[in-house]
Amino acid sequence: MCQLKIILFGASLLTALGFSGPQSKNERKPAPKPPSAATGQETFLKYCASCHGKTARGDGPAAFVLKTPPPDLTTLSKRYEDKFPAGYVSAVLTFGKSFASHGAVDMPIWGSRFKTLDPVRDPTGQQHIDDVVAYIRSRQVK
Repeated sequence: MCQLKIILFGASLLTALGFSGPQSKNERKPAPKPPSAATGQETFLKYCASCHGKTARGDGPAAFVLKTPPPDLTTLSKRYEDKFPAGYVSAVLTFGKSFASHGAVDMPIWGSRFKTLDPVRDPTGQQHIDDVVAYIRSRQVK
């Protein structure tokens, strides 16, 4: 009976001290932040503006050397029947633009590069992509 009391006391003590056994791979991760156009603007200016321009109109300082000029990203909604193509923009940022109908593949694949920016809080790079998409959405002309 004494051994049972010692075992129960030990288990209670471990529980009270927060011992939960081996750490599982399913630990709680921080909730994803909602996309931020302001953060997306910072990322856009650092990685995209050299080709797409500071205003996203395709007039960046490196645009003239590209085989296919970068598109004016402020008119995406107009070109897609007044609906912003967020999924398409996200896919292009993540996987690149390798469709033959779009000409040369000058645009880098940002998905793999964004993974390295914040490997602890954003190991997939998706938060950076979502933020850039939010910024481009905010730049749409009416």
